[in-house]
Amino acid sequence: REITAADRVELVLEAVTPEEQQVEFPSFDDKLGEFAVVDSRTSSPRLVEGGRVLTAKSFELEPFLPGQYTVPELTVQYGAKGADDDAKKSIETTEQTIDVESVLPDSGEEADIKEIVPPVELPREHRWWLSAALALAVLVLVAGYCWWRRRRSVQAEAPPPPPAHEVAYRALEALLTADLLIKDDAKMFYLRLSNILRHYIEGRFGLRAPERTTEEFMDELRSTDVLEPSHKDLLKDFLRHCDMVKFAEHQPSKEEIDDTVAACRRFIDETKLVAEANSLAARVGAATRSAAG
Repeated sequence: REITAADRVELVLEAVTPEEQQVEFPSFDDKLGEFAVVDSRTSSPRLVEGGRVLTAKSFELEPFLPGQYTVPELTVQYGAKGADDDAKKSIETTEQTIDVESVLPDSGEEADIKEIVPPVELPREHRWWLSAALALAVLVLVAGYCWWRRRRSVQAEAPPPPPAHEVAYRALEALLTADLLIKDDAKMFYLRLSNILRHYIEGRFGLRAPERTTEEFMDELRSTDVLEPSHKDLLKDFLRHCDMVKFAEHQPSKEEIDDTVAACRRFIDETKLVAEANSLAARVGAATRSAAG
């Protein structure tokens, strides 16, 4: 309830739901009430007692000046996976009040601020160091410019990298021929499948999907218009299902695996930048049928 102006507060929201439910925590840009939001993190879903799933999101809050701060009511939405917003329910936290004390001593006396000391002139015998440092700086700049021009000319001669969808198709083809499902390693299969689509999104749209959690990435995606609503919904269901297998020990059926692979390919097919060669798409399709058999 009491901190100093030099401290920070960690606000943690936790939700425990049945496995078939999904939770949407609130998100903030840079302020929550009068607090500054320094950082936010979303933990991976974790299976707890009774077959339920625990999801948590934390915010690191920082005050600016002494005074009384209020954490307002926060709304958490939940509902069945894929449900419309109208079908979702919500629950609110209670308002919290925190007193922020000053770090200065409460002596009642004004601080003794000393006058600024005048600048000290460098001894004349050391002035040659300034000339030497300036000359060295010029040499470094010239060498750096020459290196940059040479590197630029080499890069100009290098062939352009392949489109993001070609890289994703090849990675998907390699995954489907790796026999992970035959080895009953569904968790590793879903981990690699999720990474393929995340790296495709980064290469295709420039979004930082690989290094973020699903919740953090979906929060960013809601505020952008790089994807159509149907593709956002497809991506959201795909990532949620992958997280359940990777972190909640969900054992997918053959039909679920086929549907997830098809969703991955469909997302790439419908969002790729240029037309893909028929031969590569055919190889991926053949690999899918071979893995399913």
